[in-house]
Amino acid sequence: MRRLAGTLVLAFALLPSPAARAGASLLVDDAGTTPDGHCQVESWLRLAPSGAAEASAVPACAVGGVEYSLGGSMAAASTPAALAFGLKHTLRDAADETPGFAVSAGSVWTSRSGAPGAAVANLIASLPVAGLGVIHLNAGWSVARGHLPVPTSGVGLEHPQGSHWLVLAEGFVQRGTGPAWQAGLRRMLGSGVTADLLVGTDPHGHWLTLGLNYSPGGG
Repeated sequence: MRRLAGTLVLAFALLPSPAARAGASLLVDDAGTTPDGHCQVESWLRLAPSGAAEASAVPACAVGGVEYSLGGSMAAASTPAALAFGLKHTLRDAADETPGFAVSAGSVWTSRSGAPGAAVANLIASLPVAGLGVIHLNAGWSVARGHLPVPTSGVGLEHPQGSHWLVLAEGFVQRGTGPAWQAGLRRMLGSGVTADLLVGTDPHGHWLTLGLNYSPGGG
């Protein structure tokens, strides 16, 4: 599965919960993009023990070697809806023994603001490791309106279990906030459709994510 640019994840991490992770169901991005002339979509429902729920969807299309994404997230009536725009370009595709690299950038708005509330830039590497799977590394900068930029970093693992399952695990850190962790399973359903079941935690609490995604060539 080729994930949406991680820049959107980082941008939303600057905003109050529960919109904190609305850029993608995963916290750490990979170096892949959807093929030119094709589109993908990620959708998920994130649930907290308190009963809070957040629904998100992020379609993305690639043209001229650049993936363009526009995603939205909605939660409780008292929480502002969020809209994020992102760009991502793969510098080199990952292969069985070849690392892949990409760059991405993005910005985010909420329904309470007519101007971007945050912007991000991210460098992404995907490193195949024999017998383990693929390790994804993210390093970048995130800036909220009225604040100085802060560094961000993340590491993720995709470990295959047979032909239809992936074990997912990842951690994400942004200076000034506590670390976030997430792990779970991804099931390949065929025709590029996958389903996710993830559990995560950060200093604000715990969550459960149910995801449904479509990506050409994704499985």
